[in-house]
Amino acid sequence: MDKTKSHRAFTLVELLVVIGIMGLLGTVSVGGYRQMRRGMEEKGVLQDVNTLIRAAYQRAQIDRQPTAIVFWNETLRGENDDADESMIVVGHAVAVRRSGRITEVSGQNLLDEFGDLELSYQTDDSDDGSGNSKADMYLYPMDDLTSVESASTIKRSLVETKVYGIKRTPIYLDGPKGEGTASGKGGSGSGSSGQLIVYAFRLKDDNGVAWKTGMAYGLEFAHIVLPHGYFFGTGASYSTSSADPIREAGAMVFDVGYNSGNGMSTGSEGGLGSRTSISISSMQPGASGTLEPKKIGDTAKPTENM
Repeated sequence: MDKTKSHRAFTLVELLVVIGIMGLLGTVSVGGYRQMRRGMEEKGVLQDVNTLIRAAYQRAQIDRQPTAIVFWNETLRGENDDADESMIVVGHAVAVRRSGRITEVSGQNLLDEFGDLELSYQTDDSDDGSGNSKADMYLYPMDDLTSVESASTIKRSLVETKVYGIKRTPIYLDGPKGEGTASGKGGSGSGSSGQLIVYAFRLKDDNGVAWKTGMAYGLEFAHIVLPHGYFFGTGASYSTSSADPIREAGAMVFDVGYNSGNGMSTGSEGGLGSRTSISISSMQPGASGTLEPKKIGDTAKPTENM
């Protein structure tokens, strides 16, 4: 006798329950993946910043010259440049090494008599054969790098990468009328035998820096840009307007022989600034869905256990 086997199918309710469970699991896994990805990104940002600070600290000890990290934030508009488009906040950090001192300011020329500028830069009478001019560079005033929160300018001047030779009587020569002989024993003051070619930086934009004789200047040797949405400082350290995009977060200085346990100059000893750490934040969705700043860490002890 044949026996007929019956097969029971899933009901609509059962299918909906299974689909709902799968959707819930997918939502949880996607959310967990995004959270893990953000955590890895934040860890990478903190690591990059601390690596830059350690490099500046080590450079100061090796070169026996003060170095500094200058932090600032820039607010950019998106690709569409729409008025109602959300702003993109980007943090910048530049490592600067003191390179010399200005011995004379002559118009747009910043002279450094004791610096071998002609050996480090293209001179006005040289040709690299490319026929193309090099990009400009920035000169930082090392004596005045400490900044105020929410400053709208960065303390650095734009100069040409090419240096210019200027005839000057060296400041270490004696003699009437400021002239003398190369031996340093003085002269009649009427000749030019004591003059030498001194190379100078040429200013293109001083950016509000009042350069004076004796001021120390520095050049950047490393520059990092944080991913979009990451910036230095707290909520007051970034701008929400593309018309006023720059907000400066501060500067940290490493002076040779005047560093405390975390590597920073203490200010009372080194005299170059007292900032010992700087916060790092990111823009994240808040309870209302809008982007809000959230601190993810700081640089309190970047050189510990080095």
